[in-house]
Amino acid sequence: MSITMAIWQPCAVLCLVVACVEQTIAIKASYERFEQFFGNEYMDFDLRVRKFNRTTMTLNGTIFINQPIDDTILFTSDVFHSRLGNQQFQHYPQHLPTSGLCSFIDNLHRDYPSAIESIENITQMSECPVTERVMHVIDKAFPSEVIPDSLANGLWKMVFSGILNETTVIRFMISVRLTDDYMS
Repeated sequence: MSITMAIWQPCAVLCLVVACVEQTIAIKASYERFEQFFGNEYMDFDLRVRKFNRTTMTLNGTIFINQPIDDTILFTSDVFHSRLGNQQFQHYPQHLPTSGLCSFIDNLHRDYPSAIESIENITQMSECPVTERVMHVIDKAFPSEVIPDSLANGLWKMVFSGILNETTVIRFMISVRLTDDYMS
């Protein structure tokens, strides 16, 4: 065996191992908590996180739209990250764009259909205002494909605020835990 061949074989094996490991590491996201602070007269989120099986946490419950809502209520988001997952959050500069409810739902239909595909009775695209209705969320696992590659492991919290005439009228929070998922 030549010296070139003796050097090349270990390098090729190392590159193959790195390529295999790179493909098997993925980010796993699971719901931790959902909480509505106020705004039940507009939207009432009766949602809870429950253990679906040994490895999956799902969102379950009902969303009540108690009065017609259009784009006059602007929704903003604030994102917080707890690197160790110990509830010591730091504000994160990333957030979703500010938009009305109709625009937000249209964006979900267009860009993240997997996030809303199993929600029963959700509004159709371009349906505005969102009329009074009851939407059911049944064992909805967090869609990992919507997570940007730049997010680190840990506990993430996103706080949504609905603002009407410069007054916050709706506020709710969702938290998700991101972990490395080593697939076999």
